[in-house]
Amino acid sequence: MTSLYRDLILKLLQMPGRRVKTFEAFALLDQKLGMPHQSFRSVHVGGTNGKGSVALKVAEGLRAEGFRVGLYTSPHISTFRERIRLDGEMLSEEAAARHLAALYQIETGPLSFFDYLTALAFLYFKEERVDWAVVEVGLGGRLDATNVIRPELAVVTSIGYDHMDVLGPTLEEIAREKQGIAKPGVPFLAGPRAAPFFPSAKKVPPVSGCYEEENRAVAAAALRQLAVSEESIRFGIEAVPPCRFEEVGGVILDAAHNADAFERLAEALRVHFPGEKFHFIAAFSKDKDWERCLQIIRPLAAKVSFVNTHPRFAPLGGGSVKDALGIVDAREVICGSFYLMAEARQALGVLGPCDPE
Repeated sequence: MTSLYRDLILKLLQMPGRRVKTFEAFALLDQKLGMPHQSFRSVHVGGTNGKGSVALKVAEGLRAEGFRVGLYTSPHISTFRERIRLDGEMLSEEAAARHLAALYQIETGPLSFFDYLTALAFLYFKEERVDWAVVEVGLGGRLDATNVIRPELAVVTSIGYDHMDVLGPTLEEIAREKQGIAKPGVPFLAGPRAAPFFPSAKKVPPVSGCYEEENRAVAAAALRQLAVSEESIRFGIEAVPPCRFEEVGGVILDAAHNADAFERLAEALRVHFPGEKFHFIAAFSKDKDWERCLQIIRPLAAKVSFVNTHPRFAPLGGGSVKDALGIVDAREVICGSFYLMAEARQALGVLGPCDPE
């Protein structure tokens, strides 16, 4: 890691979070950059849960069809470069530094960390001449920076309670914000847990099995809408992002961080490990409904241990992941926050490259 790269990344990490309303400022930046997203076809994927998994599956299906594909998702586990991928490979330090240095020279209104990453992704995909980019919404939809694109297809995977302080306290208000990615003349697809909120959308029918089957069904429907072959679809829908019911050394890592995702986690545990009790090692961001999440998993819990190693975590006591591992004779499940996953992977010996602190 060069000192220049480190300085550029430290500046990026000091940017405000995406809860600041910056859509107009980002749209201005996008114009000054020449609207780089107009150089490639795109798929826009939003929703409360499942959107990262569906975005990956769609990208892999398009790759299997022979296209050059960019993938932009969030959040990341250990380095922001994981969010921006070209044909499965994450953004290099060199490309990140080069584009960020140029972006910092452009005068705009206030921009967030997410805004800069979105601009960086679009510039990189244009530079690399991708055929397709699969773009995951960061937060909501209507005012998300990614909503400057005009995609070939818009997808909303599910509607549930999350980010209510920004999107509104009811499912109907949350759905309205997410419907903001629907554009006139653009096909709009709704997953089974989103369909009731979008009467005019093309709907994916309910499927049996746990949430991964639902993600597969939504991704397959999206790929069929894009006229991808069934062989490529079968390949694409097998892709699973890290820390989504991922098993590492017998430990389950799942980035479930809201009540809807915890319902899905509990469902998957019952399906895959019927009758078992689990040692849950958990942490929650302060803005999450952690009490409801705990209610969902308590019937499955031999014990719940809390982690308290990040300033974003709710102060529920406890120590580190390493301290909690192995203290109960039960299968362990680490869950509750994306911010917990890097520490979990490090404790299990599988951590990748990290951003500077």
